[in-house]
Amino acid sequence: MSSDLVHADPNDVKKLAKALQQYEQRVTEASKQAESAINAANWHDRQKDQFTAHFKDFQKRTRSFVGGEVKQMVGSLTKLASDLDRAKSNRM
Repeated sequence: MSSDLVHADPNDVKKLAKALQQYEQRVTEASKQAESAINAANWHDRQKDQFTAHFKDFQKRTRSFVGGEVKQMVGSLTKLASDLDRAKSNRM
């Protein structure tokens, strides 16, 4: 048996893609919750302003990185699932 063969259920690959999208949504939601906590904190000085700016930069970089990586992985998984569906229908 060739190691190049793919042994995967297209529906499972689609579920994995959906799980990755949900992961990205959870990361985004957690980031928003942290931002709300920072904004609600009874802390009003220059140090908080610096912390807030640092967090916003971190938040932006995280969103960009996670979003880009997830988009790439989901695209790859979607193509794989489509190819698997097509191969499955050709065998029938």
